[in-house]
Amino acid sequence: MMRPPDTANSPEGEDPVTGDPATDEVLAEVTRWLDEEFPLGDGVAEDTSVVICPYCGEPNEIGLDAGSGEEQEYIEDCQVCCQPWQVVVHYLPDGSADVTVTPADGD
Repeated sequence: MMRPPDTANSPEGEDPVTGDPATDEVLAEVTRWLDEEFPLGDGVAEDTSVVICPYCGEPNEIGLDAGSGEEQEYIEDCQVCCQPWQVVVHYLPDGSADVTVTPADGD
């Protein structure tokens, strides 16, 4: 299993340097691949959001899971009135999340 390079001792924004040209090239290639595969950059994505219940109007803080994909849709119950919502989450390239909730019963 390939592991990402350790960048702790590298200057910010630079590829890690081991002193061995072949290893440095492999590490640089892995770093470029990771940057392309995971475009959120620093890996920071919103993991909570405050939404307003469409039934009772109360604010609710809900947990978000960026690992479940860029586009998500699921049912969650209000923490105050227990009514079910349809939750739609869309992650933007910067890691911020656009979250909407609507009544799950279609009202």
